Amino acid sequence: MKYWRTFLLTIQTELQYRANLVLWIIEGAIAPVVMVLAWFVVLGNRSEVGGYTRGDFITYYLAVTFGWYVVAGTFSQMIGRAIKMGEMNITLVKPYNVVLEKMVREQAWKFISLLIALPILAVVTYMFRSYVTVSLSGVQIFMTMVSFALGAILFAIIEATIGILAFWFVEIWPIADTSMACMNVFGGMLAPLTLMPIFFQRVAAYLPFKYVFFVPVSMLLGKGDNASFELGLQVIFIVVCFGIYSLIWRAGLKRYEGIGG
Repeated sequence: MKYWRTFLLTIQTELQYRANLVLWIIEGAIAPVVMVLAWFVVLGNRSEVGGYTRGDFITYYLAVTFGWYVVAGTFSQMIGRAIKMGEMNITLVKPYNVVLEKMVREQAWKFISLLIALPILAVVTYMFRSYVTVSLSGVQIFMTMVSFALGAILFAIIEATIGILAFWFVEIWPIADTSMACMNVFGGMLAPLTLMPIFFQRVAAYLPFKYVFFVPVSMLLGKGDNASFELGLQVIFIVVCFGIYSLIWRAGLKRYEGIGG
């Protein structure tokens, strides 16, 4: 209930900055539009590249862009500031987790952003309706939704882990930026992994980033090799990453000095 109240209060706050939200969404949409146009140039007169048609590229980047507001976020630095400024002092003696609190605030921001982004998504989809064709069975739709949910959980754990590194580091933004760079390259946000050099594909297979965006979007496009296997790998990475997070959290609390707040 306490986190639900935080969610509602954050929504009320974010609604006061609707213009900023729209501008952020437009800014975020520029990069994928440029990437789609770039792939259109690469395609030229060909019908596909690496198994991706024009419609696939449009759907891929639309899913990645608007999926960001469902799956991803940037709350690691909020957690870092809470630790650095001593905001978490009071939460240590109450049944209130500072990491969950920042995560809930981020979810509220993403919820409002998604509501604003949906009309834009509808317009863009309508404009490219002659290219965009997604045909999935009921089972595929269900597995895609599960995969996106697992990707969101995995991303949240990664962000939380980066955030609590503030127990040791004065500034965590370089780590957060590095993680985002890895998400772009090894997570398939920059380009579909199957179109990347083999080396990048092999490295990506052993990192969690691939299982945040690329796997769910591949399922959406019906390009997943083995959906059940990929879902299993998502679960494994969630368990492993949560284990790492728990170890870092416990070690961090032992050295936390509680200055400020």
